Amino acid sequence: EVGTETSVVRAGKSNLFLSSLFREAFVNTTGVNLELYDTNGAQGAALGAGVGVGAFQSVDEALAGLRLIEQEAPEKSKQQQYQEAYQEWKRCLPSRL
Repeated sequence: EVGTETSVVRAGKSNLFLSSLFREAFVNTTGVNLELYDTNGAQGAALGAGVGVGAFQSVDEALAGLRLIEQEAPEKSKQQQYQEAYQEWKRCLPSRL
């Protein structure tokens, strides 16, 4: 809605991203690639803030000390199913949201 395009989401392999079902739903609903690193949300937030304030020259520099564990990509055969479920979920939300 703000006019930005995302091609990849980088996250720590923790919390919800430990679930293969959540990862499948996430990539197929959003349509973006997922990279999971050996880290957690707290460290990821700190690294993101470091990029934002200029402590790192780039995202690649901030991630240099992390190990990429896993990658997941959307599957064309599943995207429509997830999009339909997402639209149904949005339809069920109270109108005030």
